[in-house]
Amino acid sequence: MRKTLFALGLVALLVGRVSAQGGGFGPPDATQLLGIKTVQDELKLTDDQKKALKEANDAFQEAFKKAREDMDFSGLGKAREDQVKAIKKVVEKLDDKQAKRMAELEFQAVTAKSNRFKSPNIFANEHIQKALKLTSDQKKTVKETIADLEKDFKELDEDAKDDFQKRIQNFQKKNKMNNEAYEKVFKSLDDDQKKDFDKAGGEKFEFPKFEFPKKDSKDKTKDKEKKDDK
Repeated sequence: MRKTLFALGLVALLVGRVSAQGGGFGPPDATQLLGIKTVQDELKLTDDQKKALKEANDAFQEAFKKAREDMDFSGLGKAREDQVKAIKKVVEKLDDKQAKRMAELEFQAVTAKSNRFKSPNIFANEHIQKALKLTSDQKKTVKETIADLEKDFKELDEDAKDDFQKRIQNFQKKNKMNNEAYEKVFKSLDDDQKKDFDKAGGEKFEFPKFEFPKKDSKDKTKDKEKKDDK
């Protein structure tokens, strides 16, 4: 039972929606933001692009459904990896206009003051590097910082393996490491770059707020009846 709860917790961390308003479980990126309908509309995705996204998401949902029915979550990590790879293919095939706007939206989501989950990866995007006018030395700092981070993440994953409790704990560690790496890159910016920092996000986009489901009045009534029975 405990293992199942850990598995479900891990799934929640894996598939939790991330928004610029601070909901979710990790730093927002293009593969997550593309799951938001208003983002798809903003990018003016074609029917084929939307179809590819739907197929990727449906495949993971089917894997999750089977895992829950069989009470075997060992294959979900691989299913999630396949989902992300499929969505990345969509990202890689965005046209120039879509790719630039996607970079701006990701930048807004990552750098939003209300977002607690930062990531240095946004500084590796060529559109953002151009907008911020990063120097060669700064680009080198970004590259080395991300390489070190990926190495540390790999070590954490290898250490955790199928230990669900460790994997959940590692999400917290990774978020902290991401934030520290982000700050390292940000501090390398000069005063002019910091002054015009927000401009790299382009036109302001309103992300939908993430809210956990609230209990309806019937649920509250049942809870009250249970307390009264006690």
